[in-house]
Amino acid sequence: MNPGINSVNDIGHLLSFIFKSFKVHLPASDTLRHTDTSLLYDSTTKVWPLALPVHGQSIERTFPLFLNSLNKALAKSFSSGTGCTLPPLWYGLHTTKPVGDDVIQRKPDLCSSNEVELEWSNILVVAELTSSHYSPVEHAGKMLDTKAWLIFREQLWRRFMLCLSFCKEYRELRVHIYDHSGGIVTRPVDIHQETDKFRYIMVCIIYSTRDCIGFDSTMFINPTQSPSAALWDWNVKNLSRRKKKVSNDKNCSESHVQHEPHSMDPYIEYLTSPSSTSPPHADNESPLPSSSSSDNVIGKMKVNEHKYDLLKVLFSGQGLVGRGTMCYLARRDGEEYIIKDHWVKNSRNGEVDAQERMDIVMNEVDMLEAMKGVPGVPKLVEFWLIEVMPNQPDDTQLYRQKIHNSTMGMYRTHVHLVLKPKACRLQEFRSRKELVRTLHDIALILWCAYEEHCILHRDCSLNNVMIEDIEGGSRGVLIDWEFAMRIMKDNMYPTGGTGTIPFMLVHALTEMGQIQYTQRRVEHTFLDDLESLFYIFAWVCIMFKGPASAARRLDDTVRRPDGKVTPWLPHEWNGSPLDAHACAYKKFFFVQHPMGKARLREQFTSYFQDLIPLAEEWYELVKQGQTSTYFNDIIALLNKYLDTLANDERDPHFVLDRIDLHELMKGLNDKLKHITEEEEDAKGQTRASPDE
Repeated sequence: MNPGINSVNDIGHLLSFIFKSFKVHLPASDTLRHTDTSLLYDSTTKVWPLALPVHGQSIERTFPLFLNSLNKALAKSFSSGTGCTLPPLWYGLHTTKPVGDDVIQRKPDLCSSNEVELEWSNILVVAELTSSHYSPVEHAGKMLDTKAWLIFREQLWRRFMLCLSFCKEYRELRVHIYDHSGGIVTRPVDIHQETDKFRYIMVCIIYSTRDCIGFDSTMFINPTQSPSAALWDWNVKNLSRRKKKVSNDKNCSESHVQHEPHSMDPYIEYLTSPSSTSPPHADNESPLPSSSSSDNVIGKMKVNEHKYDLLKVLFSGQGLVGRGTMCYLARRDGEEYIIKDHWVKNSRNGEVDAQERMDIVMNEVDMLEAMKGVPGVPKLVEFWLIEVMPNQPDDTQLYRQKIHNSTMGMYRTHVHLVLKPKACRLQEFRSRKELVRTLHDIALILWCAYEEHCILHRDCSLNNVMIEDIEGGSRGVLIDWEFAMRIMKDNMYPTGGTGTIPFMLVHALTEMGQIQYTQRRVEHTFLDDLESLFYIFAWVCIMFKGPASAARRLDDTVRRPDGKVTPWLPHEWNGSPLDAHACAYKKFFFVQHPMGKARLREQFTSYFQDLIPLAEEWYELVKQGQTSTYFNDIIALLNKYLDTLANDERDPHFVLDRIDLHELMKGLNDKLKHITEEEEDAKGQTRASPDE
């Protein structure tokens, strides 16, 4: 029984649920000491003096001192352990200095972390301080939304993100939980009057096991451990190039990163004190065994009763609300697998019963079983609905006491899928012929699913088209069957999973743009999936400068040969679901306008010039519309160019080196030309000026 947490002083459904695994007896507030001679809590005035604003001092500097002093006093109340576990600390160092980020600059008021050098990848909890009243649309609420998104972006393996706000002269504490279904805010706790609740919340945040603040207890990831830091950065932010069985030892040897020890910050001096004791909790790391740094293992993951080494991040999704998909290259007993860690939406059209919820969650498992044995479809090795307690899958609905109409249909269940074979992304192709052959294979997979199994994939996109190395060559692989469905007589399906915006057809985008909240069905056919391959092909030939994932740097606009400036086609096609109608209009204009083919030709990278005739013929098929021979026409077209493309292209990295050298020389020539023009202009102005 936790002191003060009873039927009268309840901390609510949410906090009771996430902190349920942490049991500890806390001392009374008026016994906690700041120093040997001073108490932290004044029982006469019923305030925490250190939590009060001090004239002439920033609250962002004094408040973390109060929180760390409170944690220190609470730690001393625990029974002594054999060792000293360093708890996270509260820092107020970034109230004027943004946490490092290349895209979004944000300055959290307070951060809890085990590191001194704060980054979004190592921040555990953030807090906002404001003297005003709380409102979801005011500063504290809006700022926490963004910061939670930034942390989720860097720590995608977290189940939820926990934030705090101290409002109304910093006395009202609210706990904010963000997960893949949105956000929840608890009722306020007056930190001066409701001290039992306040102390319990703070001690759970700092001293409980990490699953209480949103970490996944079924896996262990340590991106900060040298040399894993550079390896993690390489895998997540600069997904490594595909090579022709070339050793990667050079990259490994250059990836060592040294980390500075904790500085003697005044907030952490007590951690090195001999009197420090260990709180009664398990170590903050996962119970899974730690990884060997010499083996390039970035973590461990448990799936059912099996334990896998995580070797590499193959794909990481973005965003707060959604699937939160992470795909890892993993290994068990010397054999490599792909693990898909994601959150499956467990309802499609509002409230459903338990059996229907389970059917929706298991849809990808069922589809993979139905397509078992089809070349180019992943083989399901095992799956696991992650459990937060025995026989209780981890579901975002568990964190919500009431189901509101605004969030109905938004709840998600945590699932691990273990798949074979190992494959790489489409943009990691090694030759133009391999690129075209992969798209040809995907067309055959889509046809097989439709004709032989009565299944529509419904999300043929760049991220779902892969390349598998096989004996004698390679073949295309179509992944992510989560939204696949049995064919309906009316060809009407739920909007969820109906394609990815840049690769969707005009009519599907138009329907999505016009859809009403109560009507969530759109028309979709096998030929729609097939036509998406054209947009995938065009996207690769414009967005990449060559093989092996060599991304192209694009300006905001492209200058045409006639001097006119137009947007890049992929920029026009891309957008959020809210932009669906605008994307439909731009894509319709591209397909039907007389200059559409010319724009396509002009935007292809020089490496793909040999594929422009294929692109132009494919464009004409798209323009003419879907016909009864559409599939046969596409296959015939792809076969035609497969017969003409060379089999013996040079090593892709040699090709990239030549491309890079060409770009460098072009840049130098352009710069030299610009300098020459400036000198000529300067000479002309000198000759034109009158003599003094």
